[in-house]
Amino acid sequence: MSTAAYSQLHVLIVDDFNSFRQTLNKIMRELGFKYVDSAKSGDEVLKACKKNHYDLILCDYNLGKGKNGQQVLEELRKAKRIRAQDIFILLSAETSRNVVMSAYDCEPDAYLTKPISTKTIEQRLKRLLNKRKELLDIYTTLNKADKNTAITQLEKKVADKSRYSMDCQKLLTDLYIETQQFEKAEMICRTTLEVRALEWAQVGLARIQLAQGNAEKAIEWLKDIIKARPACMKAYDILAQAYQAINNNEQLQNIFEQAVEVSPMSLNRQLSLAEVAMGNGDAEIAAHAYRKTLRYGANTAHFNTRNQMNFAKSAIRFFEQDPDKANDIAQEAMKTLSMIDDKDEVNPETKMLAKIYSSQILGLQKLNKKSKEIIQPILDSLKKQENVSSDIEVEVVNSHICNQQFDIAVLKSKELLKKYSDNQSVLEKIDYLMSEPVSEKGKAMLQEENKKGIGLYKAKNNRAAIACFGRLEKKYPRFTAVKLNLVQAMIGHMKDVGKDPASIARCTEILAFLKKHIKGDDIHFHRCQQLQSMLSAMLISKGVK
Repeated sequence: MSTAAYSQLHVLIVDDFNSFRQTLNKIMRELGFKYVDSAKSGDEVLKACKKNHYDLILCDYNLGKGKNGQQVLEELRKAKRIRAQDIFILLSAETSRNVVMSAYDCEPDAYLTKPISTKTIEQRLKRLLNKRKELLDIYTTLNKADKNTAITQLEKKVADKSRYSMDCQKLLTDLYIETQQFEKAEMICRTTLEVRALEWAQVGLARIQLAQGNAEKAIEWLKDIIKARPACMKAYDILAQAYQAINNNEQLQNIFEQAVEVSPMSLNRQLSLAEVAMGNGDAEIAAHAYRKTLRYGANTAHFNTRNQMNFAKSAIRFFEQDPDKANDIAQEAMKTLSMIDDKDEVNPETKMLAKIYSSQILGLQKLNKKSKEIIQPILDSLKKQENVSSDIEVEVVNSHICNQQFDIAVLKSKELLKKYSDNQSVLEKIDYLMSEPVSEKGKAMLQEENKKGIGLYKAKNNRAAIACFGRLEKKYPRFTAVKLNLVQAMIGHMKDVGKDPASIARCTEILAFLKKHIKGDDIHFHRCQQLQSMLSAMLISKGVK
């Protein structure tokens, strides 16, 4: 593309420093660009792109307060303000691994590090704009979502041995997979890999397997790709899809944990990790992931009331599981909840729920007087309301539990069970409050996982049994049978391998919890006493008092 043709293109320069904007503006005009605008913040970029269309955007990563360059690119894509042929170049003086990974992860057309010379910009723009000119007809077709015509155009470019054949083959692979032409997609990937081990071709083969229903094969290949290329983020994303396809939520959480370790500033992956971990009952991982989603996404759509509320809820669950480790994050959740209460646009029910969460945290912190000051006006208000949401009702009961008002909690739980006896979705929420499942889903899961754990225990595989019962207990922390099975498996393990201070402390903690909640007429009472005697006898025999 000749420099004369540059004069027809519209350019937007984005940087929070005026001096750099002026310098880059001068460079662009010297190269022949005639229409050059500038912006100093992410919000200004979004406004400018709403009013005008830009063929080329050069955007700094760090834009001071507000959105960063990565977030600007993501929002432009989401709002469809960038067409297939438009070029977005990310500029940065940042050298930290997290920022560099974040920049590459969002896949701009180019990433240039400051300081940037005129020669560097000129050379990079020449390559990008030449490619743009060569493939413009294809990009125009893709903008119209005409996949079949785009495939024909790309096939011709490849047949004509265009200098951009590799780019065309990559686009073709995507379109073949989208249109279920799997044999053609596989041929491109395998032919490419015979010449060069390119990530997109390797991941492409796994995508084809997954699209054809061969999730296990795709998982095997993707694991190999990640082992060889730990920074190949696309492989993590497709592997997550594969685990979703086979409903393996444990491994799904694991792969999201690995992904955010490599690229921690990826908001979508942090949020996905938070949601999956919460579903798995792993409140600690969920709370930290929600917190990072809010921190890194402070100037994005991810910083919303829903994620703030879920962060608070996960912090409460984490605090219930481990008060010492969760204290700091619970305090941060309290601040988040107060922010929600100050928002005029938040609906009254959500504000009420935020206050109930606050009362739960205070109750868990043994600040019962402060908790009561918050919850009592709500309880008085609810008495006057006819239509109260099930979320509010369930969390009110949990607030009683957090404040050690167990008799009231039991009474209110029975009222909820009667009211929602035919509503499985609400019963699933109530499961968390109960000592045994009341929903069909909860009963089925308990039966399946308990059977698995008991089988492992009988096979003398105590370590695996502990892991099985431990996962189930995280998800349903008040299920008595699960807690007893976990204690029995840990005692069995210690009998085999010897004293373990952590296991002793955990068994003691669980049995102390059950002692508070199990009465003499409970079907689990005698087993609980028996396990307490077994633990005491084992500790004496091991020399522990």
